[in-house]
Amino acid sequence: MDFFQFIGYIRQFNADVALIGAAVWGLTLLARKTFLKSAKNRKFITFLPFLLGALLYAAYAALCGGAATDWAEALNNGITCGSLATVIEMVYRQFLHGEEKDVRVACVQAMLSGWAQLSDEQAQDLIGTLEQADEERAKAEIAAYTGDAAAETLYPLLQKALALSDE
Repeated sequence: MDFFQFIGYIRQFNADVALIGAAVWGLTLLARKTFLKSAKNRKFITFLPFLLGALLYAAYAALCGGAATDWAEALNNGITCGSLATVIEMVYRQFLHGEEKDVRVACVQAMLSGWAQLSDEQAQDLIGTLEQADEERAKAEIAAYTGDAAAETLYPLLQKALALSDE
């Protein structure tokens, strides 16, 4: 993904999602470089952007929407913010380290890194399974790397991140 593709990718979002997603990326990066630097539980770091995205977007929705806030939509937008932050991190790594890796492969590898170190081929195979929209097969393949409980949670997050990084 080059710079112009990335700008086109960012333009698909509403300003609120793009700004909160960028803030989530910054907060996640700051957390990883400071107090989570020596964290032993790398699995938590996988979920951090999604958790922060949901929390920040819910706070934004509460401030701007008041009592009439649609919390299901706010949660969905918060998860989108976390997905955007994950994609921004992979693009940032590409620019910083000069890696020429498919952003989707990098997203899958990063999101599953707390459980297993996937090769590019394994990540690409998992992407293919996720694209086939066979939920049970995709969850089973994720579970092979992470376990059943994590697969249930990671499946929708991976789908959202891959859908965003495909744009």
